[in-house]
Amino acid sequence: MKHSKFNSCIVAGLISAISPMLSAQPGPDYATRDIFTAGEFFVGCNYWAKNAGMYMWSRWRPDVVEKELAELARNGVQVMRVFPLWSDFQPLTGDCHAGGSYRSFLQNNGPLQNWAGVDEEMMRRFRFLCDVAQKNDIKLIVGIVTGWMSGRQFVPPVFEERNVISDPDAIMWATRFVKYFVRHMKDHPAIAAWDYGNECNCMGANSQAAFYNWMDHIGMAIRSIDVSRPVVSGMHGLSTSEFAANNVRNNGEISDILCTHPYAMFVPGCGKEALNTMRAEIHPTAESLLYRDLGGKPCFIEEVGNLGTSFASEERSAAFIRCTLFSAWANDLKGCLWWCNSDQEVLEFPPYTLMANERELGLLRQDYTPKPVMKEMQAFQKFRASLPFKKLPPLKSDAVIVLPEKDDGWIPGFGAYMLARQAGFDPTFAGAEHELPDSRFYIICSSERDQSYTYTAQRRFFDKAKAGATVLVLYCGDSRFTQLREQAGVKVDYCTRVGCERTFTLYAHPDRPMTCSDKQTCRLLPGEAEVLGKTTGGEPAFTRFTHGKGTVLVCNSPIDRSTVNRADTVSGKRIQPYYLVFREAMKIAGVKRVVEKGDCPFVGITEHPAADGSTIVMAVNFEPCAIECPVKVNGSVGRVWRGDVRTDRIVLAPNEAALFEVR
Repeated sequence: MKHSKFNSCIVAGLISAISPMLSAQPGPDYATRDIFTAGEFFVGCNYWAKNAGMYMWSRWRPDVVEKELAELARNGVQVMRVFPLWSDFQPLTGDCHAGGSYRSFLQNNGPLQNWAGVDEEMMRRFRFLCDVAQKNDIKLIVGIVTGWMSGRQFVPPVFEERNVISDPDAIMWATRFVKYFVRHMKDHPAIAAWDYGNECNCMGANSQAAFYNWMDHIGMAIRSIDVSRPVVSGMHGLSTSEFAANNVRNNGEISDILCTHPYAMFVPGCGKEALNTMRAEIHPTAESLLYRDLGGKPCFIEEVGNLGTSFASEERSAAFIRCTLFSAWANDLKGCLWWCNSDQEVLEFPPYTLMANERELGLLRQDYTPKPVMKEMQAFQKFRASLPFKKLPPLKSDAVIVLPEKDDGWIPGFGAYMLARQAGFDPTFAGAEHELPDSRFYIICSSERDQSYTYTAQRRFFDKAKAGATVLVLYCGDSRFTQLREQAGVKVDYCTRVGCERTFTLYAHPDRPMTCSDKQTCRLLPGEAEVLGKTTGGEPAFTRFTHGKGTVLVCNSPIDRSTVNRADTVSGKRIQPYYLVFREAMKIAGVKRVVEKGDCPFVGITEHPAADGSTIVMAVNFEPCAIECPVKVNGSVGRVWRGDVRTDRIVLAPNEAALFEVR
């Protein structure tokens, strides 16, 4: 009996000891609490002290930290992302043999201060930062392994010539650092989330397996010490391609919260017009939604900025952030952090001396006065606080954009998202090589190459049509579909490797021609499909075919890619009206809206059904000019909290939003 009790105690003790490990897996439960609570939205910035930038820990000025955080809080900053620079916090050097092998690891060429080689003075400085944040009611997202920042590595000296993502010594010491750091800081109430580190995929993520293993290792190290906080991805430039090292699904599998760093100049297909025009304005929302939908985890805009006055004026930057905040909030993204807290034009060392735009990226000037972007962020939060509801009801989705996963689907997905918003409906994203969510309307993005969609993926979305859905296929010269005539009612006459440019019109809009380029030529014949639009040469450009219980529509041009790649598609008075294809598809699919938008491509309207049966509606003007958007309201306009809303139109100032109720 004694042995039985003793064994029971051992088993109970083991279960108690390992249960945190068993539960230390990423999960959607983090979306229901703290700063990532569903429906909530935070604003803030990334932080490096204004006196020293990324050298703030070695050039420590606690007075600057105290003053700066007080000013940031006074101007509305709620959340900051902060960075314990890896090379400062774990300054490992080595006792090296000939040939480069290490006999022992040292700390600043002396004995280790502790088992993890962490500088204890740096830990005290970080705790001081946390204390000041707590005093100012600022929550912190901590990028623990900050070994990459502003274009250069900051790794412990002993690892400067190694790939720290795959090197076993570097992984071992990074793991020790993470465990030490989290163990000593997990008690601090100012910390809201852990972050792997700043853009760690830039530190040598050369293979998918190596980067997956690194992220999984670091994530488990965090969760083995603290399961009470979510772990944020912190990465930049993820890919939908299942072969990419920085695959978005892998990040979603390992992380609790996903994030984007949507700088227009650094993301493919972006940076082609002024910052406060539609393509640039809608980019942060589109990229974040793509990550969220494919990764399966909540997402927020972790870094965004104007890259300084050499890229955009302060006035355009303020208009950009106003529009971005309303768009992100409407789409249930969790927050938005600007890069960064203060201008740093006084710093006389790299990267600030090498990259001029790094010197003027702040919300505050060096004298602590707020810049126009800071004022817009503060005004946005004041407006939200004035509303009678704390949370915006979830967005109603009307369609699913299906992305290729054998290639990177960002550019066609981004283009399709813009066209949907221009046409007047709201889509989500899904990957073609996985089960598709239920919907009455699917948009199949154009192919990058002939292997973009497997046969299994093709069967998946054509079966959706057979079961009753409307499927819009954006066909191009690279598209290769089996049994195309049986499923879409069109047949291929011939394909060549020579590019082409087509000009076509829809029968519903004969006076609105559009021109689209294709890198290969694929000539289609109508077969049994109904032709809804033709090229100037008489070829079918837009067709409709009954397939089973549903409908397959084919547009024989990669208008999704052209929406991103051409300069004349989304801004200004003369644009390629590709969105008309999506408007016709939307009608055929039977999409019903509470507020039906007229032909007004630069205004996006989202609908948020409330529990009392009413619908909260947000309209965002993505252009830097005033717009009167014609609408048909199916109901009566109730309360109007922002904007000039009338029964037949919404009047919007440049880059502004309207928020109102329909009953």
